[in-house]
Amino acid sequence: MLTVAADDLRRPTVYFDFLCPWAYRGAMWLKAVEDAGRINPEWRFFSLSENHRVREGQGGRPVWEGEGQAAGIPAFRAAIAARRQGDQAYDRFRQALQRARHEGHLKADLPETHRQAAATAGLDLERFDRDLTQVDLAPLAQEHAEAVRRGVFGVPTLVWPNGRSYYLKITDVPPSDQAVALYDAIVGIHAFDQVIEIKTPESEGTLQA
Repeated sequence: MLTVAADDLRRPTVYFDFLCPWAYRGAMWLKAVEDAGRINPEWRFFSLSENHRVREGQGGRPVWEGEGQAAGIPAFRAAIAARRQGDQAYDRFRQALQRARHEGHLKADLPETHRQAAATAGLDLERFDRDLTQVDLAPLAQEHAEAVRRGVFGVPTLVWPNGRSYYLKITDVPPSDQAVALYDAIVGIHAFDQVIEIKTPESEGTLQA
């Protein structure tokens, strides 16, 4: 049995992609857990476009170095610009853009969607516009590479400081009064290093995304 320090469970790293509905539902669930004072997650990038490219055996440069705008990359670019206004601003922007994409059904890669999310998040819009022109995608490359080293293959994946990690799909956002209970259930599994995978019998294709 693995002994897990309580502090480890308060600071999970969560890898996400703005385009993924599973990551959106996971984010809304974890927001309720955070609001309950249980966790303070760190949100990092994982590009599904780059993951798919590599899994399909395509060579060449990563998608963020390509000539075109691979799916999801403009959204990451905007998030990196938002980060320049601080961690709290970035977190508000991340939530606003995820909601715009998955609740408002707006295109996550469009500049107008980014600016709307920035306004909703209370960012300094003049600075946001200026920073967008100077964004370096190195944070995306670094965080994606870090995720791959940790064995991440999809989003959302939660990784704790002791190295344990879980990829999680939820079909609906749990009610706020059940959010902590779900987190506690995962923490309960987390305590057993013998458990390396739990999966429902349904294939991914039978679950509504």
